[in-house]
Amino acid sequence: MVWGEELYFDSTKVDANASISSMINRIESEVEQHLEKLWENDEENTTPDSLQELVEKYNGERLKGTRKPTYKRITDEKISLTDPEAAPMRAQGGGSAVLGYRDHYIVDGGKSRIILSAMVAPASIMDNTPLLDMLDWTCTRWQLEPKIAVGDAKYGTEPNIVGLENCGIKAYLPIPDLTKRNEFYSPDLFQYDAENDQYICPQKQILPLWSRRKTEEKFVYRADAKVCDACPVKDQCTGSKSGRHIFRSFHQEYIDKVKAYHQTEPYKKASRKRSLWVEPLFGEAKDFHRLRRFRLRGLRKVNIEGMLIAAGQNLKRLIKTHIEKLCDFLQRMVFPPLSARPMTFSTACSLMRRGCTPISRASRLWLKPIGFKNSSSKTSPG
Repeated sequence: MVWGEELYFDSTKVDANASISSMINRIESEVEQHLEKLWENDEENTTPDSLQELVEKYNGERLKGTRKPTYKRITDEKISLTDPEAAPMRAQGGGSAVLGYRDHYIVDGGKSRIILSAMVAPASIMDNTPLLDMLDWTCTRWQLEPKIAVGDAKYGTEPNIVGLENCGIKAYLPIPDLTKRNEFYSPDLFQYDAENDQYICPQKQILPLWSRRKTEEKFVYRADAKVCDACPVKDQCTGSKSGRHIFRSFHQEYIDKVKAYHQTEPYKKASRKRSLWVEPLFGEAKDFHRLRRFRLRGLRKVNIEGMLIAAGQNLKRLIKTHIEKLCDFLQRMVFPPLSARPMTFSTACSLMRRGCTPISRASRLWLKPIGFKNSSSKTSPG
């Protein structure tokens, strides 16, 4: 039932079983927990499995990245005593914020739409963050070698693209267009000269390499400030007094490779397929398996609940597949092909007249007593 050639990623918001009004200052909570630990002897689990380690990694704490966070989250200062791992998020139907989680699915691209992995993380963890770790766990657990990975624009980050391409998996991920955040010229209008490692602006001016930002993994190309000040279209190009800047990633070749996928028919087909493969599974889980709101509390328990729901969805597809095979078997045994005629065991003569099929013969037997007119019968019913 598992194809293994294509993997589809998506996530959905699930409300937590806690009110956002239950959040208090995090410092007070940490002091209370510290006092409680002084009087308790905690036993550590020395043999955690890989999935448990994956869940513990995405417990809502900030992960190390190329950039330092420049903003504070609500969970950095406040915590809910009812469900400490739940994080504030925008309500699904709109309105005020609520506490919740994100349920992440990896779905196989086969006809059965089997859920290969399910993990619940706090709502403060972005959709794209656990993609590579979940992919590694799924391929290792089920011994898969997928060829493509499909997701929406939220997954089209540079680390995900580089990680997938390095694994030999085509990253069928849309890349967010961040060039429309302001009214200035888009970087796409600047031509890159690979031989001289420089950019050429629409006015044929050169932007040489100026610096390398290793923490952000970016090359910075900057034009001369005097040239930009004398340019007649500076107001449309930049508002910087030091000249126009162009940023180029260390992994630009991977980004260009993924952009080339966007023009191919397999990518367009996979994008259309994604909306039919993953999103209906979330709708099914919310309508029939109570995934709209978790009944349990705590990261470990909500993962148990989310895993049981995903397993139930897979069992339904397993049962459906076996029932279809059973029905096909019974249909072949009870209703033989129309071209075949039942014969007697002794004389091998046909039991029906010429031109009469098993279906029409059976229909005459139960339609005649009721009084319906059968088109295959030459005589009218009595």
